[in-house]
This record gives sequence, structure tokens and C-alpha cells, in this order.
Amino acid sequence: MPRPGRNYRVSLAWPRLPAAAEVAIVAAGYAGYALVRLAVRASHPAAVAHAAGLWRAERWLHLDIEPSLNHLAAARPVLAETAGYYYGLAHFIVTPLVLAWLWLRRPAAFGPLRSALVLATTAANVVFWTWPVAPPRFAVPGMTDILVRYGILGAGSPHGPDSLVNLYAAMPSLHVAWAAWCAAALVAATRGRRRHLAWLYPAATTLVVIATANHFLADAAAGLAVTALGLLAARATTRPDATGPGPGAAAALCPTHAAPDARAARPWSAPGRPAHRPARLRPRAPPGLSQTSQRDGHRPPTQTKKGTCRGRHFALAGPPLTTRTMRVLTGGQDPHLGAPGGALSPARAPAADRQLRSTS
Repeated sequence: MPRPGRNYRVSLAWPRLPAAAEVAIVAAGYAGYALVRLAVRASHPAAVAHAAGLWRAERWLHLDIEPSLNHLAAARPVLAETAGYYYGLAHFIVTPLVLAWLWLRRPAAFGPLRSALVLATTAANVVFWTWPVAPPRFAVPGMTDILVRYGILGAGSPHGPDSLVNLYAAMPSLHVAWAAWCAAALVAATRGRRRHLAWLYPAATTLVVIATANHFLADAAAGLAVTALGLLAARATTRPDATGPGPGAAAALCPTHAAPDARAARPWSAPGRPAHRPARLRPRAPPGLSQTSQRDGHRPPTQTKKGTCRGRHFALAGPPLTTRTMRVLTGGQDPHLGAPGGALSPARAPAADRQLRSTS
């Protein structure tokens, strides 16, 4: 329970841990994902019915691009094999590399981003469990299974990868979700305009999963959605507690009430000293004497001094003021400051300033 009048952090992220612990967390997360896909034996009719509903919705919205991309890839062996190996290997290589790079080079960003990946994968597992969906190669007539047709990574064999996964876990697409997470991690953890080129990775992944007949366009959109939810859930936020009287409640109602507390927390508010630094009074120039003339005219001619005044730097270093300069300041009168006639007339003050600046 947060204390009244204080700010508290709301986040589902946890900080960066040692390398062994992080590897164990990632391994446990992937093991949970694999176990859910293996343990949930969805019925074929239910998964195909859900896929048929998605297909009808996409056709009604004129978003049925799956057959066109699939036929384009299936008719070209080089394109088909490239897409097949990309689908089977890319997300198992790129995602761990991004995690390792974040842990080594961006430790401050690793915790929230790793947590976002775990949360997104957990949300996808919940959907796999509650709403199974068959891929287009099983639900849409005329679609070609690229991986089986070209025998990529042993697909289609009795002991191939198809026997180790849940074939009815197409919604959402974890390929797209993990690719979008990689792009978001690179964009968030780096600087420069070229970092946005990382978004080409999820775009290419979306085309591949659709062309290989493994996912609908709606599955790819759901993958982007779970990644966005994971990033939002792992993002740390600070909220004021307004349950009781105190600085937090006052600041929640009116931000200006927090200003005195912020000023009181300044370093110079030590015990026995005033909470506010007293303002320094600066002497005003005599009538008709500008600030520049006052600064130069009220010091001994041979004095050199540097100083600062609230961030402004001025210097009188260098050779002493000559008699010629003093005559300019005093309008041709006695150059000694204390002698009568040393005051500068109001009419000659601006002209003396300009002439002094041009000669200095």
C-alpha cells in the first residue's frame, strides 16, 4: 500500500539480472510457450471453423491477399526456399541476438524490453489456449504449403518439426510479434535516423508468414497488437497518490502546489539556513550613466578584475584604462574619478558608450 502523499511506480517490468538468471528466464518462457502449444490439443473442426471466420471477414474487407502471395512464392523455387528458411530460422536467431546485445550494450533498457517480450509471449499463449485457429494452408482451398512442398527443414516428415508443435496456434503470429519486438527494441535503444530501418524486419516477416500460407493477415495484425500490449505493460509510469492529504495529493489536484516542496528540497536548504537563497541587490546606475559606463567608470583605472553575475561573464582584464578613454567617459573633464567634474552628463552617456566600444 503506497503511503499517502507520495508518488509510486506502476510497472510489470523487473530490472536486469545476472546473465545466468536471464538465460534461465528466457529458457523458461520459451519452454512455457512450447508446452502450451504441445499440451493444448485443439480439435480440428473448431480451429478450422475459426480460420474460416477470419477468411470470410478478410474477404468482406477486401484484405484477402494470402492466395496471391502464396501463388507468387510457390511458382518460384528460389523465392519459395528463401521464404521457407526465413520462416523456420530467422525468429530463433534474431531474437536471441537482440536480447544478448541489449544485455551487453544497453543494460538500462534491457529490463523493460525483456519484460515486454515475456509479457507479449504470455498473452499469445493465452490466445492459443482459448481460441485455436488453423493456418491458411489447412483452411483455405488452393493454398500451397511451401515448407512441405520443398521439404524445408524436414517439414512434412513423420518425425519432422510438425510433430513437435501445435498446428492450430496461428492466432496471433509469434513470428510477427517477435520481429516487431526486435524492431521496437532497436529503435528504443539506439539513436540516429537509420534506426528506423529496423521496421523492415517485421514488414518482411509479415510477407513471409503470409506467402508460406502459415498465417492470415489478421494473425499478423494480432501479433503486432500483443507486442504493443507487452511494451505498454512493461513501461514504468509514475502516478501521484491522492488518497490522503499531503504533497502528492495537492500536486495531483493542482500541480502548482508542488512548487514549494520542490524549492524546499534544494541543496542549500540545510538546517539553520534559509530555505530560499536571498536575492542579491545590485546597485543602480546614477541618472544618465548606463550599465557599461558604470562598470568601467567606477573602478580605479589600473584595476583588472573578472567576475560573474548570475550567469553573465564580464572582464576588465588587459591594459589599464588610459587617459584618452577616461576623457571619453568624463566628457573631456578631469580623468580622476574622485575629482569634481568626473560625472558624465546624461547627454554624452550613449555616445561615450559607443565610442568606448569602438576603441576597445
